Amino acid sequence: MLPRLDLFNVLAACLLATLVLIAGVLAANITQSSPHSLGDEPGLTVEPSYIVLPQAVTFSALHEKHFDDFTAGSWRQVPWQFGTQQYWLRLTITNNQAEPRSLVARFDNPMVDNLLVYHLDEASQVQHSVQLGDHRRDLSQLEYALPHYAFTLQAQQQHTLVIGIHTTGISKTPVNLYSEQTFFELSRSTFSLWSVYVGVLLMTALYNLILYFSIRDRVYLLYVGYILAVMTLLGIVLGYGFYLWPTSWQQWFHHQVILFNYAIAITTLGFCVMFLRYHKDRGKPYRVALGYLQLLLLLCVLSLFLPEFYSAPIFFMTMPGLYIICFWLIFKKLISGFRWAKYYVLSWFPLLCAAAIQPLELTGVIEYSYLTRHAFLFGSLIEITLMALALADRVRYQRKKSLYYAIHNSHSGLLTYTTLMRRIAQLQNQRRSFTLCIVHMANFQNLQKTIGIESSSQLLKSIAATLSEHAKALCCYRIHPSSKETVAELNNGCLAVLSAEPTATLEHQRLPLLLSQLQAELSVADLRLKPSYILATVAAEQSSQPFKQLIEQACQCIQKAPAGRHRIFSVDDNNDVSQLQRATALQQAMHNNELCLYYQPQLNLQTLQVCGAEALLRWPQQQSRDFTVEDIIHLAEQTGLINQLTLWILNCACRDIAAQGVLWQGQHISVNLSARDIHIADFTHKLADILNEHGVAPTQLKLELTESALVDDPEALKALIARLAELGVKVVLDDYGTGYSSLEYLVKYAFAELKIDKYFVMSLAHSQHHQAIVNTTIMMAHNLGLKVTAEGVETQEIAHLLRHYGADTAQGYLYAKPMNIADYNAWLQQQKQWSNDSLA
Repeated sequence: MLPRLDLFNVLAACLLATLVLIAGVLAANITQSSPHSLGDEPGLTVEPSYIVLPQAVTFSALHEKHFDDFTAGSWRQVPWQFGTQQYWLRLTITNNQAEPRSLVARFDNPMVDNLLVYHLDEASQVQHSVQLGDHRRDLSQLEYALPHYAFTLQAQQQHTLVIGIHTTGISKTPVNLYSEQTFFELSRSTFSLWSVYVGVLLMTALYNLILYFSIRDRVYLLYVGYILAVMTLLGIVLGYGFYLWPTSWQQWFHHQVILFNYAIAITTLGFCVMFLRYHKDRGKPYRVALGYLQLLLLLCVLSLFLPEFYSAPIFFMTMPGLYIICFWLIFKKLISGFRWAKYYVLSWFPLLCAAAIQPLELTGVIEYSYLTRHAFLFGSLIEITLMALALADRVRYQRKKSLYYAIHNSHSGLLTYTTLMRRIAQLQNQRRSFTLCIVHMANFQNLQKTIGIESSSQLLKSIAATLSEHAKALCCYRIHPSSKETVAELNNGCLAVLSAEPTATLEHQRLPLLLSQLQAELSVADLRLKPSYILATVAAEQSSQPFKQLIEQACQCIQKAPAGRHRIFSVDDNNDVSQLQRATALQQAMHNNELCLYYQPQLNLQTLQVCGAEALLRWPQQQSRDFTVEDIIHLAEQTGLINQLTLWILNCACRDIAAQGVLWQGQHISVNLSARDIHIADFTHKLADILNEHGVAPTQLKLELTESALVDDPEALKALIARLAELGVKVVLDDYGTGYSSLEYLVKYAFAELKIDKYFVMSLAHSQHHQAIVNTTIMMAHNLGLKVTAEGVETQEIAHLLRHYGADTAQGYLYAKPMNIADYNAWLQQQKQWSNDSLA
């Protein structure tokens, strides 16, 4: 069966073929109107000769002393060199026809410094003379761009053109003789070619500059810089630059032509590094390229002060290094499977071919022609087009990758929880019945700590593969319409599928069969495992609640299920209705801002000035003796709402800080974190977003962690504290002394402060044992560079002892109870008034 053709792809192929045809016909028509010199045609005889003098001489001196020393040969025989050079060409032109000929001598080197043309008659008398070259200030744009001399030769007449060329750098200047009509057609074709070239480059540069402003990818700036550098350099070499820039600018560009060669080299290497994303890992290839870029920049600056015949050889010596580094960078990416670099690799071929033509033509290996003269123009145009295709392919690949990771877990490659929820919402909107099946491998979290994230992700993928094999038997829905995948990853080793089968059928027939067919033994990271599986089912029609809550119920079932053997649960098996209702109410309270924060002040023990406050959660509608703040936190932790609650508290605290302005100036607000908050995805980025949204400085916020969090996931906690320190947010070790206290924790983690638990503080006045512990703790903390806060200060005697021991900050009922924001602000005003009265 033949594959079905995509009509849009066929249309795109036809449009591409049309564009290629137009470009080919245009190039053919332009190059066709560049005939050879007329010196070889019947009716016109040209006898060329040349002389190279070690020192510059005037025409008069040349005519008197060296006119008979010319060597027969055209400009092609003049030896080329880097340096200042003067040589003279002599063209003896005879018109053998019976009618006058209008001729134009074209000097195909707009970079020549000074070019003198002396027109001699048959008696060797100067009939006319002109001065050309980019050092002149009185020429027209046409004379700068296309240096030429027009003259008329009568029938059977013989005249001589003596041409003096003086320049710095590569001195070889092609000289061609055309009829006036041919020169006009050549000029028109040349201007057409230049216009097309410049137009394409300008539009490409503008488009990519717009792309930079849209997506802020610096590779587009380097690409635009490369385009402008190439366009400017060719404007110097070919002459069209006099139509792009003011004459004085273009003449300065001519004197600094090596500068633009370096600009091309720098943007080429920079583009290579950025395009191939070496700047992301900053490894050895990046460092090598960066070092060579710095060398090129240094030589680029030096070229401003060196003559061209010195700076040009230095530049050419840097080119092998540039090519070697670029090819090395490309090769490393190709062998690593960089699929979207193919157009970039292809773009080097026209560049290298075109760049090789000029030196080969200069040394006489390749014959000079209109095509070879413009070879770099054609090559760079093809190269820039391929680079644009490479950038487009890169964007397409990145978009495809972004779309993939928008619905897949970056480690396991399985569909995400968010993707699953979208599919559930879609099925609900379509009023289709389904059952959610969650498969969990017991003790997965402990196993993950042992074998690492990568190995545990591979383990999940192998289990998901088994589920996929039985998707048909389970009558599973596709979770994402663009793929055939039926398995999604929730968290903590939970996988989920959506089945069209009724719950009863699944629990009594399908799932027991699945459990029997799951691998009895797994091998991962050189470990052989005999896992037990726990399955939970949730039917869509069992509740009118949001399905997200039902998933949380299923996760609760899994957490409550004893490990050790395979088990299957329905949410109704372990469903605590009261807890579920309160969890739902808590989530709605966060959404409706029914929660609030109370603030308990913290005072500097030495100055008794308010230095901050601790933010404490309150739920006025639900809170009672039977349902305390601790119960709220426990409920959030048990139902999976703790992360959402923590972010709500942080947002509320930052909003309050921003709203109070000067009144809270110089204070910090402390917010408690749960051990489960350590695993909030991109927590530091989310916190930074909250701080930026409210305009709050990171130093105005402190995060308090209890000691129980230290043993939950020590490596994750260590990384989190480091990232928070980079952000500028201090982390406090809360309730010190009640948990798993260890000097190792204080050394291992970058805490800024520790907070002594009120258990030790409240009995401080009556317990010598607690006095010794508190005093020793404060001394130890200060030796480690940590500040100390004591909570639970209720009497002046306790405050006096803490001050004597050197504690930095105190918090407790002696100063104030937790207050709502209005009462706290009133209390602050009262404290400030009291302080002012004391000073008065």
